[in-house]
Amino acid sequence: MRSTRGWPRFGGAILFILLVAAGCGGGGSAASGSAGTPGAGAPSATVSGGVLSPTAVARLAEVLTPLQKAARFKTTVEVDGKVAVSAVGRSVGDKSRMTVTTGDRTVDYMAAPPKAWARDQGGKWVLVAAADSPTPPLAVLAAPATLELADGEGATFRATYEATTLGLTGDPIAVAITIDGTAITFRYELEVGGHKTSSTTTITPGSTDPIVPPKS
Repeated sequence: MRSTRGWPRFGGAILFILLVAAGCGGGGSAASGSAGTPGAGAPSATVSGGVLSPTAVARLAEVLTPLQKAARFKTTVEVDGKVAVSAVGRSVGDKSRMTVTTGDRTVDYMAAPPKAWARDQGGKWVLVAAADSPTPPLAVLAAPATLELADGEGATFRATYEATTLGLTGDPIAVAITIDGTAITFRYELEVGGHKTSSTTTITPGSTDPIVPPKS
């Protein structure tokens, strides 16, 4: 039985979950793809040019490929300098588990495609539609639209992601990517609906301990 309790919806990469909710003051629910048209909450930044550099693609793949087996991730989204959404979780293969805090609500999510579950902390797992469960960031961030090395060491990149890839509309989004040892960080800063918005997601190697879905 699927939930009718109105779980916060965070479709698309968790990195960008607040692009659809910047006007909510960090509370309430976010509907995937509801960024709408420019001028109605869509990113105001314009990105032009850029290439998909084979050298940069190979370097990024070198770091991300081991993380596809097992990874941990953490995202912090700030609006006007205040934390509005945070998420921590891990993935093992195609299964994932994460905890998302927005406003005064914290929700746990688990996904084992094609099924997904959610629960308020301390509550029971409830089967939900897959679209109601946030996607682990690696699934989307591994495939930028453009990617270039920003230094000669292969430690920093300039990247863009098509808005539609992230379940949004509007201009491509510029993202700075930084590699520090086995950790990789994705960060953007832009204006959304008149609010200064930033998001930082860091992905690191994680435990291969299995993620066991609840019985349903």
